[in-house]
Formats: sequence, C-alpha cells, structure tokens
Amino acid sequence: MKAVLSLLLSAASLLASDDAPLITRILKAADKDYDGKLTLAEYLPLDVQAKHHGDEHFKSGDANADGFIDASELATTLHKQTWFAILSEGIEPCFARLDANQDGKLDAAEYRKISRMGAHAEQHFKGADTDKDGFLSKAEFAAHAGARLKTVEAATPKRKNIKD
Repeated sequence: MKAVLSLLLSAASLLASDDAPLITRILKAADKDYDGKLTLAEYLPLDVQAKHHGDEHFKSGDANADGFIDASELATTLHKQTWFAILSEGIEPCFARLDANQDGKLDAAEYRKISRMGAHAEQHFKGADTDKDGFLSKAEFAAHAGARLKTVEAATPKRKNIKD
C-alpha cells in the first residue's frame, strides 16, 4: 500500500512541482537546444504513437509549417496523446470521471473513453496494468499518465546558470 501511495504522490507531484503550466514544463523538458521550439527529433519522445504516426502528428501540429512546434502549437499537437489529456484534466478528476461504476478501478472499457491510442488502446491499457489484474488502480493510472513527461524531464540535461 505504501508503494501505491508513493507512486500516486510521485505522479501527482509532476503537476505541482513548480508554478509553470503543463505546456511550458513539457516544452522546457523536450527543448534540447533551448530555442523555445521543438524540432521533429525533440518532439518524437513526447509522442507515444511516434513509431506509427509521429511525423504525421508533428506535421499536423506545425500549423505555420515552419518546421518547428512552438508553445502555441504544442497543446494542439499533444491533444492526440492520452497522457497529456489525463495530466491536463488532472489525475484525480479524470479518474473519477472515467470510473463509471465507482469501484475505484478502471476496466478497459472505462479507460478507452480517454484513450487517444486508437487501435493501440488495449495494448497501452495492458502496459499500464502493472499488477496484471485486468484493471487500472488510481496509482497505475497516475503512473501511466505521468510516465511520458517524467521520462522526457529525466532525459533532459540540466541547464547551467552562467554568471557574467
């Protein structure tokens, strides 16, 4: 039970760790060259479906067709991602809304209501079901939602403060 609570608090802390809005945090984490916009290479780690649709999602998100996704384009682009939808709504309210029978867990049909994975929804549900009981607990749901952002943030080198 302690591990479950730790997972839930860890994922929830992704949203509360600083005052920056979610899009700003995502952009800051993914922007490897710190130019305030994302190249295709910087964007792909954010796209769970990149293996199948990453280039398409990037091109459709690049509204001004300049070859980059900036902060104003990022939310629209990430809208195709389940993890972003969950974190945008908030883990607790999203879970409560999806848990139709209010049994404290999500089955595949309940999860499918938020999934933006199309044909891959079942595969992602099974991947998120770490205890393999056929349901997602709130902790599993939180870990699933926060995994992409946490991975991107952990892989980003820390910016150095340069003093004159």
